[in-house]
Amino acid sequence: MNKKSYKINLLKITAGFAILIAIGCSNEFLQDKNTKGITDEVVFGSDLTATAAISGIYDVLQSDSDGREYDTKSLFVPANYTTQDYEDSGADTEFKTYNIGTDSGRFNNLWIINYKGIGRANIALQKLPKSIESGSISKDLGNRLIAESKFLRGLLYTMLAQNFGGVPVVVNPSGGDVAVDDYAPRNTQDETFAQVAADMEAAIPNLPWSYGPEDKGRATKATAYHYLGNAYMWMKQYDKAAKAFEALDGHAQLEADFLNVHAAANRNGKESLFEIQFYDKASDMGWGRNDNVTALQSFCMPNEISGWGGYINATKVLYNSFESGDKRKFATVIGPGDVHPDPLCQIKDFPNNNIYTDAPANTIKMNTAGTVEKPWTAVSNAGYFCVKTWRDPALTGNGNGKIFGGQNLILARYGESLISLAECYLNLGKTAEAITTINKIRTRAGLASLTAITTTNILDEYRHEMAGEFTLWYLYRRSGKATEYIKLRHNITIPAGRELMPLPKSQIDANPNLVQNTSY
Repeated sequence: MNKKSYKINLLKITAGFAILIAIGCSNEFLQDKNTKGITDEVVFGSDLTATAAISGIYDVLQSDSDGREYDTKSLFVPANYTTQDYEDSGADTEFKTYNIGTDSGRFNNLWIINYKGIGRANIALQKLPKSIESGSISKDLGNRLIAESKFLRGLLYTMLAQNFGGVPVVVNPSGGDVAVDDYAPRNTQDETFAQVAADMEAAIPNLPWSYGPEDKGRATKATAYHYLGNAYMWMKQYDKAAKAFEALDGHAQLEADFLNVHAAANRNGKESLFEIQFYDKASDMGWGRNDNVTALQSFCMPNEISGWGGYINATKVLYNSFESGDKRKFATVIGPGDVHPDPLCQIKDFPNNNIYTDAPANTIKMNTAGTVEKPWTAVSNAGYFCVKTWRDPALTGNGNGKIFGGQNLILARYGESLISLAECYLNLGKTAEAITTINKIRTRAGLASLTAITTTNILDEYRHEMAGEFTLWYLYRRSGKATEYIKLRHNITIPAGRELMPLPKSQIDANPNLVQNTSY
């Protein structure tokens, strides 16, 4: 989706859309003002405004005044700190013991923002059919917008369920223009993913395989098939999941070079199935920009060159876990003495003065992430740094006015789909097919082909393919082997029930029908 074009349209109708969504599930939601005279008939009264309204559902995924760090703290951190391959410089030590507080702001933010999007989708799904019937919007576009709304609702429920287990599933406005029922009880995890599957199944027929440049980034058939397969895997319906992932064949591709997957210039690349879209403007990277940018890269960069990084660190354990010759290693994590693998993102080119070597004094810039003798540990515990989220050379850090970046964030890609398909085949007893499929991933990584396969092999491939992205912990949990795998690879015992995250206490306090996960 062309971010610039749809954002302009969105600004014209945001106030009207706010009238339509009496946002539920928390009175902490922000409501837009100045809505006088703008009605649902206006918002869903033309192709232009209806398209912009659906862009407003996508917009909840982007950093905005509701939570500039949503993508960092609510999406990235839970997906990675729980795997024990990433860590904070000290503030998020609860992930080391899986002792997450019920008052965690990141999970309350996840709940609030996701249900805001679900509410918007519910209202759109109520209004769009009427607009098509009345002729206010064209039929083909209207059906595509319905499909996008269903996809987005399914995506947002996926994010909630993979963290909390079952959540309240509300698919119809609870009355009038109320978007979400404030007092809905929890559904089970399987019921939640059954709704996700239903939304994806309904969306697929009316989504295209691709878009023109002006709509790049919107959900496609391939996007929906990926999340459909994921939903069926959560429900352990592996035959249906396999068919969904198989449908991607011929419509999705692997990048030949793994390093290119997350290149800043490769926005919406051929392997990417769905990305959070951000502005790509160096002039918008300072403190004055509060939306449509991400802080994730600055959080992942070394403090030594960003001036405030080190919040998110990779670990030495992850660094040492890659097989010899795995091409994914340095495209995922670098450590003491390593050069950044992206030729456009060289350490020596960052302007902050504290990257200079000691001798000769302040004259020679190092081009490595510290040295073996003197690792960079100013904020990091061990001197190992995320590469996938440190790829934009224009983002230089504090003191240079370029902190918040426009690098898109990939939520789903074909590499994950293929490993998931291999996992499906393994669970279906199709061992030969599982081996053939997983070896496509290993061949790209420059590794020898497997001749036998186990669930541990699958989890190892997820670990080294998806580390530092947005799904790894959930892939472990989905397999049913997360506790065993963390014990095997990290010698850490997850307390019973702590694979799930706690429901936010503030949401339980507001809704007497919500019941906390039993281990909290």
